[in-house]
Amino acid sequence: MEMHQLRYFVAVSEEENFTRAAERCNVSQPSLSTQIIKLEDELGDRLFNRLGRRVELTSAGSFFEKRARSILMEADNALREIQEGSAEPKGTLRIGVTPTVAPFLLPPVLRDCRARYPNLSIQVDENMRRSLVDNLVDGNLEVVISSFSGKISNVSAEPILQESLNLVVPTNHPLADKEDISIKDFKDEPLIVLGESSALGEKVFEFFGRNDFEPKISVLCSQISTAKALVDSGVGLAILPEMAREDVSPYEVVFRTLISTRMSRLLFALTHERRYLSSGARGFLDSVRRFVDARSQ
Repeated sequence: MEMHQLRYFVAVSEEENFTRAAERCNVSQPSLSTQIIKLEDELGDRLFNRLGRRVELTSAGSFFEKRARSILMEADNALREIQEGSAEPKGTLRIGVTPTVAPFLLPPVLRDCRARYPNLSIQVDENMRRSLVDNLVDGNLEVVISSFSGKISNVSAEPILQESLNLVVPTNHPLADKEDISIKDFKDEPLIVLGESSALGEKVFEFFGRNDFEPKISVLCSQISTAKALVDSGVGLAILPEMAREDVSPYEVVFRTLISTRMSRLLFALTHERRYLSSGARGFLDSVRRFVDARSQ
C-alpha cells in the first residue's frame, strides 16, 4: 500500500469521478485507475461502485476512507512539523467562518495577520456551521470560527468570545426607548430571523421554544446586513449579535438588551484534535485572541 494510492483514493471519493480526481492529483486518468485497482486487489475488496461517469464508495470503501484520511493526516502532520519548525508563518491557511461572524471578526483579524505575517495567505470559506465542521473533520479546513454543540468527535473547541444577543428595532418604534426588554414585550411583533440552517437562527428558535411562544416570522434571510435593512424598512424586528451593533449605518435602527441571560452566544475556535496546527494557524489564532482581548478592554 503506497501513500499516493491513498491520496488517489481520497480524491476519487471526494470528486466521485475518476477523471476529475486524476486532474486534481496531476496524473493521467488511466494511471490513477490502475493504482485504485491495485489498492482494491491488495485489500481484497471493491472500494467503489462504478456507475458510468460517477462512482460511489462501497461499504468497504466507506470504512476504509476513515482509515485512509487518518493515515494521510498523520503523514502530513509529521511532514509539516519537521518542515516548519519555528519558522515564520507562510504558505496558505484555509479557515472557515460563519456568515454572522465573518463581517465583524475577519477585517481586523486579517489586517493584523497581514501586518504580522506578510508571507501567509489565508483562504476563507464563509459558510454555515455544519458544512464548515464537516470540512474541518475531513481535513479541508484548519481552523473554524463558529458556535459548537460539543457533540462531534475529533474536534477541539477553544471558547473565544461570549456576546449578548440584542433586539433590533427601528428608531421610531415604541421599544426603541425601552432599556431592558423581555420576550413578552415583542412576542406579538413580526420577526426577521436568520434561516434555521444558521447557528444564530437556531438559537432564536430555541429561545422562543423554551418560553413557550411561537415566533411570528415575517422574513427568513441569511445575512445580518439584510436583517438590519429590513428592520429599518419596518418589515419587522430582529435578534442579532452584539458585533452587529458596531456598524448600523446607513440604517436607522437601535439595539436593545434582552433581559434573558440565555440570550447570548458563545463562539469557539475549532480545530482538528489530531491534526498538527501549522504556524499559520497558530498565528491566526493569536490574532483572533488579540481581537477578543481588545474588545473586552
